[in-house]
Amino acid sequence: HELRTPMNAILGFSEMMLDDLFGAVPAELKEPLTDIQVNGRHLLRLINDVLDLSKIEAGRMELALGEYSPREVVDTARTSLGSLAAEKGLEFTTHVPDDLPVAYGDSGRLSQCLINLAGNALKFTKQGRVELAVELDDDVLIYRVSDTGIGIPESELDNVFAEFRQVDSTITREFGGTGLGLSITKKFVEMHGGRIWVESEIGKGSSFFFSVPLRVEA
Repeated sequence: HELRTPMNAILGFSEMMLDDLFGAVPAELKEPLTDIQVNGRHLLRLINDVLDLSKIEAGRMELALGEYSPREVVDTARTSLGSLAAEKGLEFTTHVPDDLPVAYGDSGRLSQCLINLAGNALKFTKQGRVELAVELDDDVLIYRVSDTGIGIPESELDNVFAEFRQVDSTITREFGGTGLGLSITKKFVEMHGGRIWVESEIGKGSSFFFSVPLRVEA
């Protein structure tokens, strides 16, 4: 709370100013206020990642299990990141079979996993497309995020899920990020009794997959 509360206050007041609640904002101030919003949200995401990781490692993170629709998990990620894809001019598609049954798990955390993977895909894709998909294989749901981005060297495929790890420092400089998103995603997937993996080729894009039981055991 000591980290999140002041950040939320900064975001709240800057949003109120942009909405003219304190009076009309001069045109020349709109852009810096919008920058405060964008960077504030980014910082809040980083804070949440660090707090999630510390909770997981302390064994204090628990799943909120319940029935959910796999389609809604995919749609949540699609809605959350649609504007980013549009801003970059990328095709952003989903593929969800109509006959998927109701699942049992933590839909919030699974949505977070898919958003982390899709956010990375959009970040590392300069042109082309990103696709979100889910399918049922026996009693296992397999979620997939595919892109036409820069790809990952084969020698680094085993390292992408390590904490604070990106494949090289030049990528960190160009694209930003802490390298925590994939590590957290891996931990949430494993808490569901699932697994996560990646297939990639330099210059041809990447496909990240994670599988979880259709019905997670409490």
